[in-house]
Amino acid sequence: MRESINEIIDYFAKANVLFLDLMKFTVQPHSSCKGTVTNPSSGALIIPISGSACFALDGETYIMKTGMVIHAGPNMCLDKEVIGDELWKYAVIHYKIPKGEIKRFPLYQRHFALLTGQNAKISDLLHQLMLSQSTPGASALFRTKLLFTTLLSEIFDSVKKQMADNDTVVIEQVMEYMRKNYAESITIAQVAMVFNMDRRRLFYLFERHAGITPSNYLSQCRMLKAKELLGTCGCSIKQVAECVGYTDSLYFSRAFKKQTGMSPSEFRMFIKSSV
Repeated sequence: MRESINEIIDYFAKANVLFLDLMKFTVQPHSSCKGTVTNPSSGALIIPISGSACFALDGETYIMKTGMVIHAGPNMCLDKEVIGDELWKYAVIHYKIPKGEIKRFPLYQRHFALLTGQNAKISDLLHQLMLSQSTPGASALFRTKLLFTTLLSEIFDSVKKQMADNDTVVIEQVMEYMRKNYAESITIAQVAMVFNMDRRRLFYLFERHAGITPSNYLSQCRMLKAKELLGTCGCSIKQVAECVGYTDSLYFSRAFKKQTGMSPSEFRMFIKSSV
């Protein structure tokens, strides 16, 4: 998968994704269809239910079977061929994002695979979504939106479980260590030493599994606590800086402003005026 799971989750989290419909198809064995295109005005999630098929999107081939989800962008060249003697059953979810967001979120127009593994909950959510979308009324519409979001979440969680390995466990331990020790004047080099790891490898694994550098994660841990202290106690800026692991209050102030757009003093005044 060229696109990382964190990049994909970030796309679906930040884009204004609108569910359009869910359709299910059953195709006879050995059937084929070439020279078609995907929906020109929507993206799609293709979810195999049973059997297997060969899908070619803009010339790139995917051997589709249960345990995976394929994302297809709008207006892509599509060739399909059922493999084997079993009925090919699959579901297609169409969705769209506002036209003004398409340039900002290029994943909308790409094709990629998500390997979920066998997950009965995904099938159950598909069934619930199918029933909900065919039920009239505002309550059913709201439930449909919620089910779509829940289904996406389940797909992403399944992908992450499939990717889980010893490196993932180590990085989760590193993140926990940072959350517990951010108030100390620790550096990423020191963190790497604690876990008997080369600093460059720590950066590589951290970005791969968390979608962020370890330096930025440590900074986020510190800034979250700094915001809490600035809004709830009367400590000086110097004391706040020391409480979150900065020995240099000027460096802390610069880092705080870089992340929040406000100096610590401005943030404190903003919090007080908002109460």
